[in-house]
Amino acid sequence: MKNIRKLLSLCLVIIMLTNTIAFGEININENIKGALLGDLETGEVLYEYNINEQLAMASVTKIMTYLVMMDAVSKGEISLDDDVVISGHAAATEGSNFGILSGETVKLSLLVKGMLIVSGNDCATAIAEHVGKTEDNFVIMMNSKASELGLLSASFVNPHGLPIDDNETGQNHMSVSDIYKLVRHILLTYPQMLEVTKEPQLVVPERNYSKTATNPILGIVEGADGLKTGYTDKAGLCLVSTMPVKGNGQDYRLVAILMGSATAEERLEKTKLLLEYGKNNFTMEKLADTSQSMDSVYITNSKLGKVDIFPAQDYSKLVNKEDIVRTKITYNQEVKAPLSKGDKIGTISILVNDEEVGQVDATVNENIEKANIFVRILRFFSSLFE
Repeated sequence: MKNIRKLLSLCLVIIMLTNTIAFGEININENIKGALLGDLETGEVLYEYNINEQLAMASVTKIMTYLVMMDAVSKGEISLDDDVVISGHAAATEGSNFGILSGETVKLSLLVKGMLIVSGNDCATAIAEHVGKTEDNFVIMMNSKASELGLLSASFVNPHGLPIDDNETGQNHMSVSDIYKLVRHILLTYPQMLEVTKEPQLVVPERNYSKTATNPILGIVEGADGLKTGYTDKAGLCLVSTMPVKGNGQDYRLVAILMGSATAEERLEKTKLLLEYGKNNFTMEKLADTSQSMDSVYITNSKLGKVDIFPAQDYSKLVNKEDIVRTKITYNQEVKAPLSKGDKIGTISILVNDEEVGQVDATVNENIEKANIFVRILRFFSSLFE
């Protein structure tokens, strides 16, 4: 019996250790072309693999198509309520489709749903023609927008991602790091995209249409509400996903990118691992708060003497729960009164595991008057006897 108890105890310890490792670190690099996990607001990268290689991006392309379209909407050039007359060219677009017909009229808002929820290539072409007048002109707009955003790896040949041919020049391309920049820009600029991409299916009763969303994590990963799938032979199975992390004082959004998976099951499982790794191992910490004093310093010629020091701005960062975080303040060589509210008197360094990750100015948050001559003389003589 004792031996059995010992064996059970040992098994329990092994299980606990295994679980700790599973949630403490991950490695999903095998059999994929690239991956990234990051924080939407700060742009901090929490996990990365092969993020700088230019990769075929398949239908992930449609994120850029949506961005160019929304820019036109925001400028008042078009409206999501527009009636779009479908061309024969758009209706004949190959690959995944929503089923629009040549000559029919479809609301632009419905084309957006068809493009993002069920990955309709035909919808992407119709949107491109409506915004750019021709598909070719819209592709020019896509490449121009990529240059504007500094997406140096981006190269587009069409608005949907279906290869023109098997050559490298016949594919839409972008690196994982640039896809991350694109996603951050679009979700911070047009967060309403998530109202579409969160839908688990597209149902259009008047068209007798009902189809499940292509995004496999919806309803599988709690809270996941986007963003876009992709697949071609060259690109492999791709998925850009996102989810908010809220509760227990937390409020941030994760972005996960997985490119070039070999199987749908692997794409889903590795995406789940990325998102759960971010949720379970990181916490958003406010490391500098403008409302909280971070130090006090004695200014010999000031009326107050000891003065509270405040950061000039808030500084928040997503940190691993095992990280050691501290701050270090370096003061200017000479700090003398008088000082005005907001004057910089030094630099606050934010260190994670003894590596500097950011800086904010150290300031005073009130006017600091100079002490009169009698106070300064009294302080001088007092210091002689200390």
